[in-house]
Amino acid sequence: MITANIKNAERYFGVNPNFESAFNFLKTLNKDSASGDFEFENFSGGISVLQKSDTSDDGGKRMLEAHRDYLDIHYVIEGCELMGYANADSLKAETEYNKEDDYLLLSGDMNKFVMHEGDFCIVFPEDAHLPGMCAKDSEHLKKAVIKIKLPQEHTTL
Repeated sequence: MITANIKNAERYFGVNPNFESAFNFLKTLNKDSASGDFEFENFSGGISVLQKSDTSDDGGKRMLEAHRDYLDIHYVIEGCELMGYANADSLKAETEYNKEDDYLLLSGDMNKFVMHEGDFCIVFPEDAHLPGMCAKDSEHLKKAVIKIKLPQEHTTL
């Protein structure tokens, strides 16, 4: 997992050939950007707004998710997001892997951190994550999630 602020995104362009175009797109988003899905040649994703009433403050009974075929970039446009994470190998699988939607649900202990406006995290297949929790000082969260397909030799789980 990588966590940083969009101001430093250029440092990570070499990690994946699609990061430069993905981060350049994220830099165009602001509080007035419309919610909805988007698709570009090398990545896709969506912009969503979550109200505190739509989320659990601490993750409660929700499960972490992990992917095999895609990495995610979670980017906070407005508000704050509480994100849970753990190494997928340290967790218990609660579902079979869903190949069509590329996810596996897991349970177990996790760490948490807060992302503020302009912050992002990149989660790879080994990074189980629980997104979408509003931090205590935020009434709503506007965020974008980008999905980038990984070459087959880089997928795990």
